[in-house]
Amino acid sequence: MKFRDDKKTRSVDINLTPLIDVVFLLLIFFMVSTTFIYTDALKVNLPKAKGENVEVKKNINIVISQNGLININGNRVSKAGLSRKLNELHKAMPDATVILQADKNSAHGDVVFVMDYCKRAGFEKLAIATEEE
Repeated sequence: MKFRDDKKTRSVDINLTPLIDVVFLLLIFFMVSTTFIYTDALKVNLPKAKGENVEVKKNINIVISQNGLININGNRVSKAGLSRKLNELHKAMPDATVILQADKNSAHGDVVFVMDYCKRAGFEKLAIATEEE
């Protein structure tokens, strides 16, 4: 018995175009349906305290990290440039409330330093943020 010897090999092609189309459609779907979450630039652990919630319409958020870095409304500010930035903000929003978010492990000297510059800039309303117990 003689077997037929096929020297021709059949080439098998897999068309990947539909797969790529589906992957791109899924990618676009997830990009459009994703919600974006605002995160602060510095991670701070706020101290706990009991008190009332205060709603403030105009506020300036100052964050002091554990190692003394200062952010004002999400922008990093050096200690040397703090006075100038606070004076600019006071001219733009003189009735604003300054909300100070200091890490519970930050140095008290840094907190007092920022509070002093807020008073020098002319801010009269100052709040210290804490977490509820």
